Amino acid sequence: MRADRLEQVFLRLKSGVYQVLLVLESPAGARQRVTLTAPAGDAEAAVDFVARYLEQQGVGLTKRPRLRVDSAGNSRDDPALLARLIAAVARNRRTGTEDG
Repeated sequence: MRADRLEQVFLRLKSGVYQVLLVLESPAGARQRVTLTAPAGDAEAAVDFVARYLEQQGVGLTKRPRLRVDSAGNSRDDPALLARLIAAVARNRRTGTEDG
């Protein structure tokens, strides 16, 4: 069964770009990890990149997705970035956006 729901996002700034780890889950509980490198930009741009990637892959969100940012070796939840991701995914679904 295909992992088609985003459960967690981990963002880490490395050499001026964000490294992104996505943890995807299937309805049966199988997990898949996907590592991406966001184009240069800030954390908000990285989240927008993730939303576009999810849209292109046909991936939705779990009921309670989580977004964590790694800073100096410490991970913390970021509610503002999570809200931005949820809004972008919802907007993409409404408009059928296929930004690349």
